[in-house]
Amino acid sequence: MAASEPAGPPRKELSAFFVVVNGQVESGEFPDDDLYVRYGFSFGPDWTVVDGIETGLSQIARKAPGVDQSVVWNFPVDISFKSTNAHGWPRMSISVYGVDGLGRDVVRGYGSVLIPPFPGGYDRYIHTYVPVPSSLWQRFVSWFTGTYAEFYDSKFVAQGENREVTRVESTGVVKVKFDVLTRGMETLGYQPAHRQVTH
Repeated sequence: MAASEPAGPPRKELSAFFVVVNGQVESGEFPDDDLYVRYGFSFGPDWTVVDGIETGLSQIARKAPGVDQSVVWNFPVDISFKSTNAHGWPRMSISVYGVDGLGRDVVRGYGSVLIPPFPGGYDRYIHTYVPVPSSLWQRFVSWFTGTYAEFYDSKFVAQGENREVTRVESTGVVKVKFDVLTRGMETLGYQPAHRQVTH
């Protein structure tokens, strides 16, 4: 009877799962020109960033002459998360800024999107909006003084609290591409998913 082979070292089980997000803030459609975009991520207390950049600020882009009136940034996104709990799944917050006729930076739109929870490639369209003053007089004063209504924290748009009391108006759309990879979710009891590709 042949001797049994020695057992190797015990397999180490993962104590957390990982979510890797790559992609880009591709473009935006707005009535304004000379725009730049800032992004950031919001996530729950059980999540940590293990690699990559949590916030980013793009270059200023202009609309190309012709039929297509999109502003193209192609600004890269690259971040990896670690967590033991799916609660508080990351969301990306977007803020778009432009320059008014007097050279002042003005917010042109806020929006947010949930990072897709399954592996795959995704196109997401984020509809943006800005807060508006409650009266025409306050709007005129804001324009005249250059103190436009803004959110104190741009990540406010990724939260649900106190948003119902905010008056807003729609401004444009931002297109974002995501490539998502996950590792270790099945080990912690989360249902495995087949790779998805949506456009």
